[in-house]
Amino acid sequence: MGEIVFLKLGGSLIKDKTQPYTSRPEMLAQVAGEIQSAKSDKADLRLVLGHGSGSFGHYAAKEQLVPYPSPTGDGMEATSAFWSGYAETCSEP
Repeated sequence: MGEIVFLKLGGSLIKDKTQPYTSRPEMLAQVAGEIQSAKSDKADLRLVLGHGSGSFGHYAAKEQLVPYPSPTGDGMEATSAFWSGYAETCSEP
């Protein structure tokens, strides 16, 4: 069984934080090529990929969650807008 490596692709690396909901296709292609090269050099390498939220989660949080610091423990009621923002920041479109 090969080595397991967790590779986190930062949100700023693969997504353009200056534009809402915008990825960086050229960087995604570069990273995919580098991963392919690493797998070619070490065929039994096992990767677990993670990523940041970049322009996806940050804008959703700003739009939906900023008025709601916490749904519990601070006297604020968790509204449907809060849960909508929570869902958007937990899974990307």
